[in-house]
Amino acid sequence: MPRGRRLGPQTVAWARTQGFTGETGEDLAKAHAEGDPVAVAAVARAGTAIGRAIASATNLVDLDVVAIGGGFSRVSPALFEHARTALDERTAFDFVRRVQIVPSGLSDEGPLIGAAALVHRADLVG
Repeated sequence: MPRGRRLGPQTVAWARTQGFTGETGEDLAKAHAEGDPVAVAAVARAGTAIGRAIASATNLVDLDVVAIGGGFSRVSPALFEHARTALDERTAFDFVRRVQIVPSGLSDEGPLIGAAALVHRADLVG
């Protein structure tokens, strides 16, 4: 995904090319909960992409936990299910399969808290 493009808006844009008429991630979440096939496919597509990316990164750096945050992470628990399935399918290494994909405990505030930590505690980072 090109720099500066966010998962939620890009997923909604893709869904719109498939006939989805909603405009936002919230619209997509509602449609997904109602079983709209395009919304279901869009969440599956996004979750699969996330899982594949995590599998690639974990193959390189042996991660134990990956926390996903931001507004679109709340679209549906199915997003995480698809990510976990894609992770399992994308690797032959047991150490990759053990990585946990979890919702961020900081929710939407994670990036803001991280930025604040860099400003106020730069000595701990780096």
